[in-house]
Amino acid sequence: MIQVAAHLGNVDLKQIQAFVTVVESGGFGAAQAVLNVSPSRLSTLISDLERRLGMRLCQRGRVGFRLTERGEEVYRAAQRLASGLEAFRSDVSALAGRLVGNLAIGMVDNIISNPANRMPKVINRYGERASAVHITMHIDAPQELERKVLDGRLDLAIGAFHHALPGIAYRALFLEEQTLYCGTGNVLFGRAPDTISNEDILAARYAGRGYMEDRRPLRFSASASSYSMEGLALMILSGRFIAYLPSHYAAPWVARGEMQPIRPRRLSYQSLFEVAVKKAAPQTPALQAFLEDLYAAHAKPARRQPRT
Repeated sequence: MIQVAAHLGNVDLKQIQAFVTVVESGGFGAAQAVLNVSPSRLSTLISDLERRLGMRLCQRGRVGFRLTERGEEVYRAAQRLASGLEAFRSDVSALAGRLVGNLAIGMVDNIISNPANRMPKVINRYGERASAVHITMHIDAPQELERKVLDGRLDLAIGAFHHALPGIAYRALFLEEQTLYCGTGNVLFGRAPDTISNEDILAARYAGRGYMEDRRPLRFSASASSYSMEGLALMILSGRFIAYLPSHYAAPWVARGEMQPIRPRRLSYQSLFEVAVKKAAPQTPALQAFLEDLYAAHAKPARRQPRT
């Protein structure tokens, strides 16, 4: 670990924030829009930080943006610094009876129409008692959500997590039904369930989700894939592919006759949705309060499924 503590007294926190934003945005161009600063101002902030710390943090220019080895260590140290400052702010405010600070929440996409999902109610309840907390909502795939929980970019994440990581604590929230669908124009569309065999289904072009594939009742070989529900829906509607979608999400297309479930009694299954938080990280009062509201809204326990 690089010893930079002796220099931090002279480092402007704005420079550290700018550096973290550049890293998490993937370069200077995207970070300029996030920070609302000019290219020259952002370059000056990073250059001043490098000069004060006495080390090169990143390479930039025509070769593109890339962190140096020391830059990677400083980025990890900056994340710990930000986490500590946020915890300090929250703890001091809690002493005064106020919930303040920032809360970063991660979720998978397109669960809003699931009637078992109580997140709108949770956010409303939480806002009534934590109006000074700034909530940031991130949408991502389950593996990315877990990664961001572990590295501190998210305070909590909600999704269907099928490979439990040792550094994360999980708690069941609700279930979501997954059903196999085909669209108009597909060779399976319009056929009665009892006329469709497993061989017919496995012979069709299948679009995979990129995760959760080990939960499928049949072992498919994917001809295409998408990590988003919208991407899979587009593939189904093309008539070229069959794919799994949450039943609640596919319902409008089914009602319009544009999608059809394929042998739902045999091939549908339930996914368990959980909240994931980092085990070792101290929970701020803002996070503790949100988890209380989340658990209260999903008080009916969901059935836990075995993991791999």
